[in-house]
Amino acid sequence: MESLRANKAVMAEKPISHELQEVIEAVELAKSRNLPFVCGYQRRADRNFRALKQQLDAGAVGKMKVVKTCSRDNPLPPIEYLRTSGGIFHDMLIHDFDMLNFLTNGEEPESVTAIGHCYHPEIQQMNDIDTCAVMFKYENGMLAMVDTSRDAAYGYDQRIEVFGEKGMLTAHNEHTSTVELANAAGYMRPPAMYSFPQRYIQAYRSELTEFIELVRAGQGSEAHAAEQVAMLRHPSVVRTTMAAEFSWKLRRTVHLAEVDKLSAAGSGDETMSTTPSSSGKVLSGKNMFGDGFRNYENSARQEKVAATYGLMHRNQTVDFVRAQQEKWLKFSKGEFTVMEVIAMLDDLVDDSDPDVDIPNSIHDFQTAERIREQWPGEEYDWFHLVGLLHDLGKVMALPKMAGKDTLPQWAVVGDTFPVGCAPDEDAIVFPEAFRENPDYAHPVFGTKNGMYQPGCGITKLMFSWGHDEYMYQMLKFNGCTIPEHGLNMIRLHSFYPWHDKGAYRQFESPEDAETKKWVKEFNKFDLYSKADAVPDMEKLKPYYASLLKKYNLDGKLRW
Repeated sequence: MESLRANKAVMAEKPISHELQEVIEAVELAKSRNLPFVCGYQRRADRNFRALKQQLDAGAVGKMKVVKTCSRDNPLPPIEYLRTSGGIFHDMLIHDFDMLNFLTNGEEPESVTAIGHCYHPEIQQMNDIDTCAVMFKYENGMLAMVDTSRDAAYGYDQRIEVFGEKGMLTAHNEHTSTVELANAAGYMRPPAMYSFPQRYIQAYRSELTEFIELVRAGQGSEAHAAEQVAMLRHPSVVRTTMAAEFSWKLRRTVHLAEVDKLSAAGSGDETMSTTPSSSGKVLSGKNMFGDGFRNYENSARQEKVAATYGLMHRNQTVDFVRAQQEKWLKFSKGEFTVMEVIAMLDDLVDDSDPDVDIPNSIHDFQTAERIREQWPGEEYDWFHLVGLLHDLGKVMALPKMAGKDTLPQWAVVGDTFPVGCAPDEDAIVFPEAFRENPDYAHPVFGTKNGMYQPGCGITKLMFSWGHDEYMYQMLKFNGCTIPEHGLNMIRLHSFYPWHDKGAYRQFESPEDAETKKWVKEFNKFDLYSKADAVPDMEKLKPYYASLLKKYNLDGKLRW
């Protein structure tokens, strides 16, 4: 987006985003500025698939009845990559869905049915699958089928078959050579290409060359005009991908017209369950009151939540935050163990949260255990601990810790936002109260960039004072050895305007893309675990005590 805003031609990796609205906004921005916006679906540039498409366009098989694509990877991608890949639908199957878009000249299917299975336990723990079959029905009666797998013992397998009224077209695999041996044992063919870099080296070169030629040709060229039309497919391909993923998760056929509603349900606007856990259980789409998550319109706690955010948005200023930093970052409120502080949180119910009215101590263990369930093992035990620690900074609202410096909840809880620049009112809940904030009309703090430089990095911003920043600084002060991306989960998990709504991107640095991935991964556990049963906290304490010791947080810490 920043490149488009800077009037640069863009060639993006797929998918442009997992969020449909972000893709639509990117295309609209490119169109409004008359800029090339190419997405790297390299199969469109493959010579074999292009030759098949030319035959289709020439009417070689007449009206298409059935299209089949086969897409089997080799070797199994690294588990670390798969954890942040976006899952098999957005990382792998989206290529097949784009190929269907290519072959049908942009036709969008009416409905999709997806089924899958996971043969690799480490992938199953990510709530993902490694093998999938997808069927599409089109308005004109055409059927399409895709089968895919994350690995194939015999090499990289990419094939297309188109069955039509007049015949059939097939694009076979490319092999390492064209030499075949025939002898008494039969015919022996050379193996398939090892993986996608070998299979698509020509396609990658072609699409990059064509992008360079497109830019050189200029905005008045036929190539540019064609690309301005072609980019309109990007939202359709992502919408199709989302529909297939919803079909798998909901275990039913999904119509493309449902995608917007289902997307809203996944973010709490409806009551649809969409995210299965590694145990096969589905993460609830409803909170403990039967509402959708993050319902700020008419929740069971609406009056209290609205009042808390109103006070926050009126009173969180640069001067206020600096005063709290001076007061709290000396860590002079006392020495307590982590378990002692968790016990204090038995007395706190978050007034900004529309989803729960249980003590925060319970939510800490709920979050930790949900993470532990889906990211098991010693390698990620720091992530389990992040779940336990993420909300402990809320003790600033409790007299047991804060004494005379006890803060009102509006200065401790809720979604955070940067102070020192104009609030993004489209991305922040209850934005009306900002008009009463002293910084709103400030000659610097009231401007879009405020006291910051574009590209400075999200972690360089000064946030509204709250439990996130305090807990991050407290852990750093006490020598915590949790990895930095784990600490950033704690620091940024309430910054919903950024990681959920896409606001404040002008401040992002290149490193922030990786940070956002981890924060978003954490937040699905923080949010959806609020519907879980209350865990047996006493039974769990020995495990988490061992993690506190491992990451230098055992014993008394300064708060």
